[in-house]
Amino acid sequence: MNESTKGGIIRSVILMVLAAVVVLGVFLIFTRRGSNTNTTTEETELTEVQKITTIDLTKNYPKTPPTVVDLYARTMKVMYKQQYSDEEFDKMASVLAGIFDSEFLAAQNNWPTGLKDEVNQKKKEDYSITKYEVLTSDLQEKRDNGEEIANVVAKINLRHGTHTVSYNYLFVLRKDTEGLWKIMGWTVTEATGTEE
Repeated sequence: MNESTKGGIIRSVILMVLAAVVVLGVFLIFTRRGSNTNTTTEETELTEVQKITTIDLTKNYPKTPPTVVDLYARTMKVMYKQQYSDEEFDKMASVLAGIFDSEFLAAQNNWPTGLKDEVNQKKKEDYSITKYEVLTSDLQEKRDNGEEIANVVAKINLRHGTHTVSYNYLFVLRKDTEGLWKIMGWTVTEATGTEE
């Protein structure tokens, strides 16, 4: 074999090795980026408090009376059980204010300070909402004055220490001028049977 043929073979082998190194490098870069993206996604999963405090009711308002009640119960469950800052409490109270009927909200004493006092007292006395279930949405009615009203029943289990009592909440909602269902108020009765 002459020298020029040997030199050509050596150059070809070196070029193939370099090409393989480049391909391997590109492959590693893309696979690392993919795994970093997954790690970042896992690290940024929101807590229950953050899920509520980041709700934007102007863009994502609950569509039906039961989903409005579900948001109320979920928020109260988080308030009773989770740890959060004063700023996060204010954001959660703002979410609640956003789903309350304007007349109902105006009738609340010292809002949101009254709510904060109530929640702090419940936490201090070791109360928590262990679970809740939105049970029914009764027939919606239209009143003579044109108001649309809906009733929603939710079962909320309230634990005090190791004792749990189930309560039935009957929520009354009214559709506002923008077509959004707002909570006007509720009544509470103890459900039959309690859980220990």
